[in-house]
Amino acid sequence: MNNILISEISPDFLIQGFGLHQDENQIYVGKVGGKDIQFLPSLDDLKSDQQDIKIFSVGFAEASHNFRPGDILMTGSDDLLDRAFQAMDEIEQRGVVVSLTPSQDSTYLYLSKDSMNPFVQEWKRRKISFLCLWMVDPIESEGQAKLVTILRKVIITNK
Repeated sequence: MNNILISEISPDFLIQGFGLHQDENQIYVGKVGGKDIQFLPSLDDLKSDQQDIKIFSVGFAEASHNFRPGDILMTGSDDLLDRAFQAMDEIEQRGVVVSLTPSQDSTYLYLSKDSMNPFVQEWKRRKISFLCLWMVDPIESEGQAKLVTILRKVIITNK
């Protein structure tokens, strides 16, 4: 099982937060709670044929009338969304589930992330477990620490 991290923002906080180190292929790797983690510099480095992986993507979102600075917006597979909500409850963080495609379903707020949408649709189609977390700007060190804490909790409770 491989847990793969991808980030739209400078990955230094993830590398430090998870204590990752470079392997012989110059890829950042590490372990959290006995689970292997790999950091990929971009979505293009994700091998499309990989099986039995969980994908964790972090990034940022613009503040809008629906989203407040410091909110964490998320989309993902049900198993990981459930764990993310549990992790956010523990640290009293507000989380908002969003859809990357405009929907008539009013339970989901739409987030325009054109660069991510094709990947998310592909992961859904292939039934890959994934979790995307976007922090509403501004993302300061406290926000980065929250993202690391949430990801750690979700990865460690991996079944």
